[in-house]
Amino acid sequence: MATGHGVHQIPETSAVLLAPQQPEQPTLPLVEQRHVAEHQSAATVFFASAETNHPEPAAVFVEALAADEPMAIEADPAAEEIPLEDIIANFLPHHQEKIRASLNDEDVQQMLNEVRNFLTLLRESRIKLSLGRGRILTPSLFGRLRYFTLPKDAALARKFFEKAAAFFSAVNTAQTKNTSCLSSMLDSNTHITKFANETEDNLRLLAGNPYLKQITSMCHRKGVPNPVKAAEIIKWDCWKIDGTFCLELFRGFSSMMSGRGLINDQAQVVEMLAWECWQLDGEFSMELLRAVSSMMSRRGFPDKDTLTAMLAWDCWKIDGKFSIELLRIFSSMMNGCGIPQKEKVEAILA
Repeated sequence: MATGHGVHQIPETSAVLLAPQQPEQPTLPLVEQRHVAEHQSAATVFFASAETNHPEPAAVFVEALAADEPMAIEADPAAEEIPLEDIIANFLPHHQEKIRASLNDEDVQQMLNEVRNFLTLLRESRIKLSLGRGRILTPSLFGRLRYFTLPKDAALARKFFEKAAAFFSAVNTAQTKNTSCLSSMLDSNTHITKFANETEDNLRLLAGNPYLKQITSMCHRKGVPNPVKAAEIIKWDCWKIDGTFCLELFRGFSSMMSGRGLINDQAQVVEMLAWECWQLDGEFSMELLRAVSSMMSRRGFPDKDTLTAMLAWDCWKIDGKFSIELLRIFSSMMNGCGIPQKEKVEAILA
């Protein structure tokens, strides 16, 4: 997939300042875009910081003089304030026009200050803005506000970015590299409003879930789930193998439930794992579960009788023995398409 590089810099033309500005402040241009895959095409935005000279701390100054060596103090990128125009440029084009025409509006000013705080947090945490699909690439979180009217809904937008900052302040930055984990769950005005009115403690609880990737997969376009319920699901005993939580097992089920919401019933999982069709050579086969979960990705749990019958087909046998490798190849081709038809499998193998 192609990658574009370019420099985007818009001079500040407004006389309205949301916060005290430093003279001759360098801008922070958007310098790179990169496409990533996460259920849909997306991209990420990198913030670049210009180098500045900061006053050296007295202790460092004295130490440098004593050593009779030149001082080398690196600029702190996080200390640079993001320019107003770079903030506005993240919004959808029709929102940008309304914002620039309403810079004297108090709600708009507060919203933009909250956006600046949010973007500063992302920059300090090295979390990138994911971009959504479309002719005009816009950061997904900003694009989710597409049906809101500015400046009328500026107060709600301010709360949205305030809660987004609370959410990303609690994520594991070693695992979370962009904002798609949140934007992928939001798909309507109802989702946005609910998220904006959620408590910061609940959002931090959800963001801090060690299996956030699997949780957000299940809640793709379903809205932000109940954080307490998401935390409880992880504690279910059915995810344990030999007394230890098995991520591969949980990942298989979350794949089947992708975009369908959180799994509601532990008993349903327990019953499904007890099916004899998961047995290979007398033991539960994780490879078999992984192959089936690929076919059933985003389609929910398979029907027991249909699955049992499919796994018994002679076409999966090589030299009279069931071949898990052969099934895995077909499961890859059938990702998200459900259980294949026997006639089509036999025709391909012939």
